[in-house]
Amino acid sequence: MLLLTMKTKIVLPNNRQIFFVGIIIILLMTGLIYRSSLKGEFLSYDDTENVVNNPLIRNLTLNTIPQFFHSEKLYMYTPLTFLSYALDYKIGGMDPYWFRFTNLLLNLLNIILTFILALQLLNKRILALFVAILFAVHPINVDSVAWISARSNLLAGTFILLSIIFYLFYIKKFNYWYLTLSVLTYLLSILSKSSFVLLPVFLFFLDYLQRRKWSAKTVIEKAPYFLFGLMIGLVTLFFRTDIGYSQSVASYSSIDRIFMLFYSLDGYLLKAILPVNLSEIYTYPVKINGFLPILYYFSPIIFILIPVFLIISFKSKDLQKQIITYFLFFLLLIIPTQSVIIEDGFMANRYGYIPLIGIFILLVVLINIIVMRFPTIIKWLIPLTIIIFIGFSVHSYNRSKVWRTTTILFDHAISVSPDASFAYNGRGMAKYLNNDFDGALADYNEAIKLNPVYSTCFYNRGIVFYNDQQYKEALQDYSSAIKLNSKFASCYDARGILYMDIIGNDSLALLDYNQAIQINPKFAQAFYNRGILFMRMQNTVSACNDFRKVKQLGYSQANELIERYCQ
Repeated sequence: MLLLTMKTKIVLPNNRQIFFVGIIIILLMTGLIYRSSLKGEFLSYDDTENVVNNPLIRNLTLNTIPQFFHSEKLYMYTPLTFLSYALDYKIGGMDPYWFRFTNLLLNLLNIILTFILALQLLNKRILALFVAILFAVHPINVDSVAWISARSNLLAGTFILLSIIFYLFYIKKFNYWYLTLSVLTYLLSILSKSSFVLLPVFLFFLDYLQRRKWSAKTVIEKAPYFLFGLMIGLVTLFFRTDIGYSQSVASYSSIDRIFMLFYSLDGYLLKAILPVNLSEIYTYPVKINGFLPILYYFSPIIFILIPVFLIISFKSKDLQKQIITYFLFFLLLIIPTQSVIIEDGFMANRYGYIPLIGIFILLVVLINIIVMRFPTIIKWLIPLTIIIFIGFSVHSYNRSKVWRTTTILFDHAISVSPDASFAYNGRGMAKYLNNDFDGALADYNEAIKLNPVYSTCFYNRGIVFYNDQQYKEALQDYSSAIKLNSKFASCYDARGILYMDIIGNDSLALLDYNQAIQINPKFAQAFYNRGILFMRMQNTVSACNDFRKVKQLGYSQANELIERYCQ
């Protein structure tokens, strides 16, 4: 990467208009990179749940706004993200183009904010411009931009960058309006996605970087951040009912998870520098004789040695402060995303979207130091920089096309990570929705072969068996899924339907519906099915209560039954 300094005897462009044009070019280049992704569909990979089948976003009014703040989807508390989906629906209906276009606009805004942040920290426009370019074209960011359901990363990223920028303005000018704006944008960020709750801890290190002395004042001024972070953190934990009930991940001990955490962190650092073999889904490690692969046990040492080596290599106190601060920017903003093992969460590229800005800034700083010390190296850096940026841009363009359809997405994930059971399950779901039941069954079988404790896949295969009228096999798969995951509400509901409609055992069906509702009190489909069962049992009062609950949850499927039987 090329960083120009005065010692190279090259005149640096300092005119603001030149840099304004540079930013415009970066934004246009980014638009071209992601242009093809705008033509994609809603993916059967959270988009269906978050957008297509989400009645809340279809009814945005002043009266319904509070509903966004006391509901969740996919165990996540992201009210502002769902409000943004509702605005997309207001503009373009259920056209995926507008949802994808909003993602792109947010990414373009984040490129500008990244430039402003880097400029505030580095005080050199040329260095800030390189940070912005690196952020704009880096292939690891494609997953966040091209996937509608990654909107929370983009929106939370916008607000967290604004919060840091406002805080830097505050500590430079000591204007409390900037501090207020910083706190408010921090709150908006964690209402978009709670993964940045540790920002107030990082702010202490920004004080350290800016030579502020820690005192009672520096602690008190951060109290609102910690208060909001604690509140939203507790709400998020309340909704994260999937914790401890992962549907595809084999059991790992607490020690295993520590080594997996460090291995994942090392992976993000490697991908920041060398983004090759990027996949949408990464394979969880296989334990052999009770042990992880040996590289996992070295991962903490590698992660710790990287900043220690850099600090030792550079004697400048100011540079050491930058190394510590930018490294902690990465660590503190990414750690919350690594705390829960979920199906597709291991080393997921989307988690690095904002945290890796800290590494990008650090890379630019270090390369600038090298150029200053060895000016002649610039003749090699010029072509290398051009090659890297072109390569990153082409790689990002190609990866953005992968996110256009569900089938293409999981085909690519399987080609890169052939042992990723989640990818086979995802492709099986896409084939099922396209009425390719044989293809879906083959993918589910492969996923279960790779991961015999994959409860979601047993559930999905059970659905295929049910539709193929193989009821015995469907019942066996539903029961296997529940045995593997006792909190699997959807599977209790599916088994209840089988008991009710096929086997004719109303008592077992009622037990399953009750269990599904107990696990998920907002499970409208389970309320509807239980209402139908109550009607069959001639318990009209209980049936009408369930049908009204369905309507209260925002679904219309029971309205006709309410009018007919519940007046």
